[in-house]
Amino acid sequence: MNQRWLKKIRVVAALVFLALSTLLFVDFERIGATPAATVAIYPQFIPSLLTFSQTLAWGATGFLAVLILTLLVGRVYCSTICPLGTLQDLVIRIADRLRPPRRVKFRYQKPHNRLRYGLLALTAGLLLGGSALALSVLDPFSNFGRIAGDLLRPLYVAVHNGVGQGLEMLGSYGPFPLQWKMPPLTTLIFPTVFLLGLAWLSAVKGRLFCNTLCPVGALLGLVSRFALFKIRIPKDACILCAKCSIHCKAGCIHLKTKAIDFSRCVACFNCIPVCEAHGIGYARSIPSPRPPLRPGEKGVSRRALLRGATTALLGLTGLAGASDSAAKPHNRTPTTIANPSPGPAAPPGAGAIARFNDLCTACHLCVSACPYGVLQPALLEYGLSGLLQPRLDYATGYCSYECNRCGQICPTSAIAPLDLVAKQTVQIGVAHFIRANCIVYTDHTACGACDEYCPTKAVHMTPYRDGLRIPEVREKLCVGCGACENACPARPHRAIYVSGHSVHQRAQRPVVKPLEAKDQSEFPF
Repeated sequence: MNQRWLKKIRVVAALVFLALSTLLFVDFERIGATPAATVAIYPQFIPSLLTFSQTLAWGATGFLAVLILTLLVGRVYCSTICPLGTLQDLVIRIADRLRPPRRVKFRYQKPHNRLRYGLLALTAGLLLGGSALALSVLDPFSNFGRIAGDLLRPLYVAVHNGVGQGLEMLGSYGPFPLQWKMPPLTTLIFPTVFLLGLAWLSAVKGRLFCNTLCPVGALLGLVSRFALFKIRIPKDACILCAKCSIHCKAGCIHLKTKAIDFSRCVACFNCIPVCEAHGIGYARSIPSPRPPLRPGEKGVSRRALLRGATTALLGLTGLAGASDSAAKPHNRTPTTIANPSPGPAAPPGAGAIARFNDLCTACHLCVSACPYGVLQPALLEYGLSGLLQPRLDYATGYCSYECNRCGQICPTSAIAPLDLVAKQTVQIGVAHFIRANCIVYTDHTACGACDEYCPTKAVHMTPYRDGLRIPEVREKLCVGCGACENACPARPHRAIYVSGHSVHQRAQRPVVKPLEAKDQSEFPF
């Protein structure tokens, strides 16, 4: 069987999906509203599955296409469509160049079925129980999104803006500058540690993450057992050159029995072009014996699955931490009354924080797409179940009254799409005013920044004393956008802050007074 062309097609397709997915997170302005974004997002398994469970829309059937493809030829998703898988392949490629020439690349690895299916059972159990925590931590697309959006994007923005400034110095018009706002440093720990761990694991053990920790890989591995076509090693053609096993990054080729554990095969096709006998390749599936167990190795059982799920669950419950930040005073008299700990504000379209936590996988696509930088990764503001999910951080930005981008691009429908008119009356929280912190009160000087920035005039100025005016909040008009809190110059504690609703409410639309008609006779010209 001469099927060397399969690897060439796979490499080209994988690089295309990687490039589109990367641009989607690092430069959303350029690719976010184009068909290329749909090509990158549609076949992503977990986002498609969660969106379909909420909308039953044909546009969210990418996971079905992946399942059908897996039933035909195996885990092509893992080698071609998944950007995290291609990222691992790039690390493996670099490690191969640095590895000593005579050192064996990979060997057959025993299946870690207890861990693999235990995490799959845990993920499914938590999801059915109303928590997307395991998906947020283990979903490959979400992890790639955090790596690209939180770690790679600032580097891309710096280079992009640097090139633009250089062109302007030469007298040419450069590209429009991109904006990036620094998230809390504590939220960057997870993607950084994950990237370093993934790089080390890929360089040493190949695609071990895909076959031990990834719930999508475990599920597709189960489905691929029933694939119509599988990669096979004809026993009469094999000359035991061992090259297929050495180049197998999934470690699933057992050379002694000439058998392939197709549930762990990620369809990279590395084994096909290196086969000296040109015998290995796709063939019609026939029942084949399982690779023999090594001495002391046990098969997987139901009890083992339960033990693996229980162990992983206990490990997740040990997470804890906190985050806080402060700013330098902008006023002459520092404020002394601390703001009460407000409830976190979920993006418009979330509906309720509980629903949002159930569906969001923390891919951070909305964080990358937000033009005002108000969406930032949460630590424990939502609780453990909402780890790394986006929240509105009014210290870094505010939710623009004229923007509904996050709901338009959310791949899981955790942020439901809302038209602009409907979004403008969604009350995600309410502003609260602390008079004793206001600059008008502490410094006896005019301010009014909150009134100026409030898009609905829920914050308006009322008479105070000595001709000064002080803010007042009309809660029925407030949408919780946070423009007032973001603009407030009082430090270290702001005079106005927003507390998010656990269930979003509906605000009254502000009444716009018609302009008074002018007597045209007074203006003869």
